[in-house]
Amino acid sequence: MKKTLGLILVALLAVGLVGGYTLAYFSDTETSEDNTWTAGTLNLVNVISGTPEAASTVVTEQDDGLNDKVVFSSVVPGSSGTITWTLSNTGNVAGTLTMVAATTFTEGGDPEEPELTADPTNLIGLGQSLMVWVTRGGTDILGTTGTYVAMSGLAAALSAESQSMAGGASLVYVLHWEVPTTVGNEIQGDTAELDITFTLTQS
Repeated sequence: MKKTLGLILVALLAVGLVGGYTLAYFSDTETSEDNTWTAGTLNLVNVISGTPEAASTVVTEQDDGLNDKVVFSSVVPGSSGTITWTLSNTGNVAGTLTMVAATTFTEGGDPEEPELTADPTNLIGLGQSLMVWVTRGGTDILGTTGTYVAMSGLAAALSAESQSMAGGASLVYVLHWEVPTTVGNEIQGDTAELDITFTLTQS
């Protein structure tokens, strides 16, 4: 009988129950919840402006992702002005800004008699006569401070640009242009066009 009671007591101790007492163990619980991945953003915004002197100007500033442009007309010897591009990375991911630029110079339609008199072969145009000076944040990238060069070199200078842009950063490019008063009838009716594609690529 005593042997039987001893076995029962050992069994109760084994399950941790003696006099209504339950054995406890140290424990600790940690969590790892709401692990989340949110993609960063990278967005290039272009704001354009233009100012003329002795010329007519139409500035087209459109929404993000649409074409902004400045059109100068009635340009004559002595005309000058600027185009300003304010480029901003409105995202939070750093990127590299590059450009692809192209210029097109066109003789006017049927040349006027004064143009043919000044330029019988009708080959002298705004590529040689429209002068430019370009800065980035005040740093010269074509021409030097206040010194203008022929627009024919503009596309290559812009296409060589490669600039880092942190999230929230901006770069300001200013194209200063002028037609010297030494230019004459040879440019009547001629046109110059500048096309630029700005691209911001994740660094």
